[in-house]
Amino acid sequence: MQLRPAALLLALGLALATVTGCSEQVTGSAVAGGDAPATDPASPSTPNSTSKKAPTSTAPTKPADPTGQKQGDVKITTRKKATGLETCGVLKAADIEAATGGKSSADGGCIHTTTGPSTVITQIVTVPEAVDEEGEKKQIEIGGNTAWQVSASPEDCQITVMLTDDPAVITQAFSVSVLAIEEIDTCGTARKLVQQGFDRIPNA
Repeated sequence: MQLRPAALLLALGLALATVTGCSEQVTGSAVAGGDAPATDPASPSTPNSTSKKAPTSTAPTKPADPTGQKQGDVKITTRKKATGLETCGVLKAADIEAATGGKSSADGGCIHTTTGPSTVITQIVTVPEAVDEEGEKKQIEIGGNTAWQVSASPEDCQITVMLTDDPAVITQAFSVSVLAIEEIDTCGTARKLVQQGFDRIPNA
């Protein structure tokens, strides 16, 4: 009779062990099953992290400030034709000789050299940034249009006059540079040649 309660206790202990084992498995599976809906709110947290990255990728798309290319106020009284011109053919040898009093070795072209006096004259239809040369710079007017006179030394002077302020035109200016080996008024000569070239270029 005493063996039955012991057997009952033993059976009860085994039953409890299996119940706790099952309960652990149940709780384990219940956690997995119960976490399944919990993973749904967790997955939106991943898009949140991607949504945080989205603004940083759009930040670099700011447009650049184009004001760095401006060279100050440009006055255009007489708008000139700035496209379709001969880049180096505005002034001829006769123009160079009349302005310098020397004899030119070329009839047209970008560079003229003269003798008696010895000079090197450069002419070009160019971009206005050509005035960004080193030297003493002075803003003047040629034909009512803004021009820049740049003198690196008494023997070297460049004058560049604006032909147009149309942003669609790349070569907006006409420039003449005078380098003298002998003593002449380089800036006076450059101004005379720039004025002559400016008058010769057709109006727009």
